[in-house]
Amino acid sequence: MIFDHLQALANCLWHYHVTGPALAEAFAAVCGERGRLAGVCLTSGSAGTLSSGDYIKEHYPAAKLAACEALQCPTLLHNGFGEHRIEGIGDKHVPWIHNAKNTDLVIDIDDEYSQNLLRLFNEPAGKQYLQEQLGLDPEYVEKLSWLGISGIANVLSAVKFAKYYELTGDDVVLTVLTDSAAMYGSRLCELTEEKGAYSVQRAACDHERFLLGASTDYLEELTYVARKRIHNLKYYTWVEQQGKTAAELNAQWYDYDHYWRAMHEQVAQVDELIEEFNDRVGLI
Repeated sequence: MIFDHLQALANCLWHYHVTGPALAEAFAAVCGERGRLAGVCLTSGSAGTLSSGDYIKEHYPAAKLAACEALQCPTLLHNGFGEHRIEGIGDKHVPWIHNAKNTDLVIDIDDEYSQNLLRLFNEPAGKQYLQEQLGLDPEYVEKLSWLGISGIANVLSAVKFAKYYELTGDDVVLTVLTDSAAMYGSRLCELTEEKGAYSVQRAACDHERFLLGASTDYLEELTYVARKRIHNLKYYTWVEQQGKTAAELNAQWYDYDHYWRAMHEQVAQVDELIEEFNDRVGLI
């Protein structure tokens, strides 16, 4: 239990203090004179990455934070359950370090979209379509292999976010490429066995349906009550099963400064303990 607590703390601190500033730096590099930071869209696995959204919202209060999940397991959206194929993201519970009160939207992604776009971005016929029919630079097309299944889900959530808020070219939506296609060679083989060889015609259909056709369905802009509904889902998993207390759960909701802000400020203490440990065992 102590190890699990420390692991969750480290996960939260890392993304708040490292991923968050990296996202802010990326925004500063692309925003230009009129750029507005509209929000951050992140799928939830252990919810560590969502901590970077907390950092962004502290520094850009007008930005919104969207937590995204698989439609086939709509835990946040509908208190639901099920099986899905977006590897790398969580399901069936709300992670302890997910600050639900700071979450503005829930966006669900159909795992069929991620699967088909994985093929579009990586199959030779898909690359051919993107280069010859859309005129994309070959170097850019090769970089699409940086998106794995959960990374594609993140990008799709940003597309749905932009459509929902009717964003313009002056708006910036941030997300994270959480994996790469290098992890999914076997999945591409499975999809070929299941659906047949990939063609340029199939690529055109997938581009139209699964990227351009991404809609604002299965999306909820959260009210105060809806946020608390998600927060309360933690009780069964964490209080009844994992040894957390109702007082801790209430502190997450009612006492931001003494819970979340205090947690974020522990990074200096953690660094001191790491250095002390390294000195003691002679690792460095």
